[in-house]
Amino acid sequence: MTENSSLTELKPGPGSSPAGRLTSLDGLRGCAALVVLIHHAALLSPLWPGNGSSASEIPFTFYWWANETPLKILSAGTEAVMVFFVLSGLVVALPVLRPRPFDWFAYYPRRAVRLLVPVLGSAALAALWVVAIPQLSPQRNETWLSSSSTPDFSWEQVVEAMDLFGGDGQINNPLWTLRWEMLFSLFLPVFVILAVVLARRWLVTAAVVVVLTWLGERTGAASLSYLPAFLLGALLAANLDRVRDLSDRWSGTARGQSVWVAIGVLGGILLVGRWIATPVLDEAPELEYVLRGLTPLAAALIVLATIGSTALRAFFSSTVPRFLGKISFSLYLVHAPILIFCFYLFSDRPLIVGQLVGFALSLIVGTLFWWALEKRAHQWSIAAGHAVSARFAAYQSSRGGTRS
Repeated sequence: MTENSSLTELKPGPGSSPAGRLTSLDGLRGCAALVVLIHHAALLSPLWPGNGSSASEIPFTFYWWANETPLKILSAGTEAVMVFFVLSGLVVALPVLRPRPFDWFAYYPRRAVRLLVPVLGSAALAALWVVAIPQLSPQRNETWLSSSSTPDFSWEQVVEAMDLFGGDGQINNPLWTLRWEMLFSLFLPVFVILAVVLARRWLVTAAVVVVLTWLGERTGAASLSYLPAFLLGALLAANLDRVRDLSDRWSGTARGQSVWVAIGVLGGILLVGRWIATPVLDEAPELEYVLRGLTPLAAALIVLATIGSTALRAFFSSTVPRFLGKISFSLYLVHAPILIFCFYLFSDRPLIVGQLVGFALSLIVGTLFWWALEKRAHQWSIAAGHAVSARFAAYQSSRGGTRS
């Protein structure tokens, strides 16, 4: 998944626009995590699009409405990951761009602990779900359930899941995204420099990001498919004051508010464009790569609209989205093994039983995981950052004393 440092911690200073401009992004991240949960719950059905079949659905059936209309945004889990990446680019880069000095010696250990501790915990928890019940898939091999089930569990798989720079997510499928989070975190100075240099050339930069993402999707180069999305987030951070000023100017008019909503709607449609275009992809297969290339731009438009639109800020700042935002990283880390466990546990019942129980149990366990581990990991990460920064300051002081 993604960065989960609460955006409420990045409140603007005196004289800046209201903090709600950023706290609403907590809610957006929470809703994106819910979309990923719905996505994987739906994929438990072998009939759900994305399970090895790209055929168009019969018009006006449930599967058609759910997957080939804008309603797909409710279950577009892969695309929601792009929203996570753009949000990470924004929230991680923003403190670096502030006027006050940024402590790089505190940043790296803080970031590592912040991501690593919850991942380690989720891998251990996933192992428990895997060994709790035999996972012998009754579905064909290309389905999500079959590829994510673990019929032959070994302790080595737990170690592989804990490897953030390229491990195997077999026992916990969503962990594949953490590789890109860690790489972005490691190369944050490069992304920040690019965002500052290209801040005024945002249109050209967005076009380059689209081309790079298309190239990654077209060739299978995963780094090009995912890393450019973080740059768009950093670019938003570099232009945040301009976005706020524009929002202030437009907020007082119905036309201005309509523009912000239109930006959000356009972002949503582009985000699921490849699904809406399913009926024509057989005749125009290259179109799918183009539409996939547009997903980071679509995600950035949604984030931009959430910052600028009064209506969207109000929705994503409301109680339920904000709660989901608080537990979003934990929910993302724990939900997939739970869904698979519930599928096998209720295999003699209608599929909807396992889906609903897995959905509810994921929310409960995600909340408990946040309280028991992620919340404390955040505190430990701050302490680790302070300790390393203080140790380096003491080293510098001792070196200065030696020279004198």
